[in-house]
Amino acid sequence: LYESAELDGASWWGRFWHVTVPQIRPEIFVVLLTCTIAALKVFPQIYVLTRGGPGGATNVPSYYSFQNFFEKTQVGYGAAIATVLTVLILILTTVFLRVQNRGERA
Repeated sequence: LYESAELDGASWWGRFWHVTVPQIRPEIFVVLLTCTIAALKVFPQIYVLTRGGPGGATNVPSYYSFQNFFEKTQVGYGAAIATVLTVLILILTTVFLRVQNRGERA
């Protein structure tokens, strides 16, 4: 593919954008999805290292849910935060999968 694109006069950027990126698009989507979910679910590092940090600077949704559920004993609010986080992850996963499937059909 690279040789064919070069013979057709494609520049380095054109070869990269039209040959390399389409070939690795499924891997890009898997990595983006995995990293996005991991970023939303980060809890142990925050809990062990900073416990929300100075003034809540490192507060993330999963730790905020934990705080409300166990430390402040606002069980309903903590459960609601966890549920919204789960729904958000499901929506992001659906969007990623639809974009990936659309790219494969083209």
